Amino acid sequence: MNKKMMKILGMLALVAVVTACSAPAATTIPVESKPVEQTSNGNVAIQMKGFAFSPKETTVKVGTKVTWTNMDSVGHDVKASDGSWGSDTMNQNQTFSKVFDKVGTFPYVCTFHSGMTGTITVTP
Repeated sequence: MNKKMMKILGMLALVAVVTACSAPAATTIPVESKPVEQTSNGNVAIQMKGFAFSPKETTVKVGTKVTWTNMDSVGHDVKASDGSWGSDTMNQNQTFSKVFDKVGTFPYVCTFHSGMTGTITVTP
């Protein structure tokens, strides 16, 4: 190779190294790490949006009322995985609420869309 070609390749390599070293690392915040949205009275809101519960995992204290709101244009429901509680079909903008009055872990699902799952963990 001639000297001119060597200089060009050297400069390209230098630019590539500088660019790679100066670019900020990409970070992704998973949905579960977002803070739980609480209303002014301490209740918790969960959205049903994009065929998912958001947040998917929620930790609350005993006595907390959790309200699910269907933001999608299709019907959803929310049912305890063990069948102990649940909503009727909710259309867009409809809600269902439940007060969690005992400690435990309570998985739930939309029975229409098996990929829609979530968990409420209740602490003292």
